[in-house]
Amino acid sequence: MNLLLSIRPNPFRFLLYTEWVMLICCASLAVIEGLENRGIPIQHVLILVLLGLMGLRLPSGRLWVKVLYTAIAITLIFSGTALGYLHILPTLYLIVMIRSCFLFGSCGRLIVAGLCFILFLVHQEQYLQSVILAVPPEQQQRFWMHQLAEMLMFALGLFLVLQLVNILLIEQKTRKQLSVAHEQLQQYALQIEDLAAVQERNRIAREIHDSLGHALTALNVQIQTAIRLWSVNPASAESFLTQAQRLAEIAMKEVRQSVRALREDVPDEQPLEDAIASLVEDFRQSTGLFPTTKIKLEVIVPLAVVRTLYRIVQEALTNIFKYAEATEVKIEIVATNDSINLRVEDNGKGFNFNEKITGFGIQGMRERVAALEGDFHLETEPDCGCRIIVKLPLRPDS
Repeated sequence: MNLLLSIRPNPFRFLLYTEWVMLICCASLAVIEGLENRGIPIQHVLILVLLGLMGLRLPSGRLWVKVLYTAIAITLIFSGTALGYLHILPTLYLIVMIRSCFLFGSCGRLIVAGLCFILFLVHQEQYLQSVILAVPPEQQQRFWMHQLAEMLMFALGLFLVLQLVNILLIEQKTRKQLSVAHEQLQQYALQIEDLAAVQERNRIAREIHDSLGHALTALNVQIQTAIRLWSVNPASAESFLTQAQRLAEIAMKEVRQSVRALREDVPDEQPLEDAIASLVEDFRQSTGLFPTTKIKLEVIVPLAVVRTLYRIVQEALTNIFKYAEATEVKIEIVATNDSINLRVEDNGKGFNFNEKITGFGIQGMRERVAALEGDFHLETEPDCGCRIIVKLPLRPDS
């Protein structure tokens, strides 16, 4: 039962068909020779049929099973040759050689090849003893040359079969490895996509917590204070309500900004100039400040670069809106033949960079630039504004 469960089909159909062609040729010659002798060589035909059936399934279990399988195939060929009839029958050792390449490693294949060649020489010796006396003396030199050529051809056949099947097995193994690698790359791509989505959600969640949560907490304090003062000092309560209204407007802006960040992306067909202009207009509507833009593109910018620049400018304007308190913002994008350079600068209050390096926004910019093998620089100091400088390479495969 274990032996039946440890067999597998011949992995290369054309090699199986080649074996069948060789067996059918031998069977045909055996029948023809048998008819000339007025008898059908049943034993030879049965041996050839058994060899053909053995080629349908190859053992893949333990080593002793493979050795036994090979020994049975060799014994069948040796027995058929020992019975006489066909001088061509020893060439069937090539079939054993083909099958052994699927069963054994390099050392085992060489052992089988050597054994097949030795048995072929034994059969040749037997054949020569039976026919040498019938060869005329003037034909013996040609006869021996023919026999030598036959032995060399058989040895060459063993070598070529060994190399051919080895190449086929290596190619099959390489294809399987490539298929596995392709599946792994697809899985990695999906994992990277999921990870990027998670990082983006975490960034937006932190921004909502830091900005919207702060505004709503302050709003709640203002309303509670107004309620307590309403019956005692309505004028003071009114000022707290005014402040609460202002905080509510800030909270609404934060909500809109977060929703826009979640939903907005640069369309595939939208040029970079139009995408940046859309961001600038949104920034103007939110802050009343109109950034100065300079965009000079004389080359075709790949979509991956367009998306990265779009997201960096979007993140930079978001940070300026939330923290910078700037009165002037400059955006400059200039492309050359081999790179594209982005510069976003403001005259806001700046910050101590060492205290901000863990921020999701800056980290996200770095990761986007690094994914395209670009350079990212951030220059800032307290009360000296902030400058973001990005350089991305332009390649045809970007």
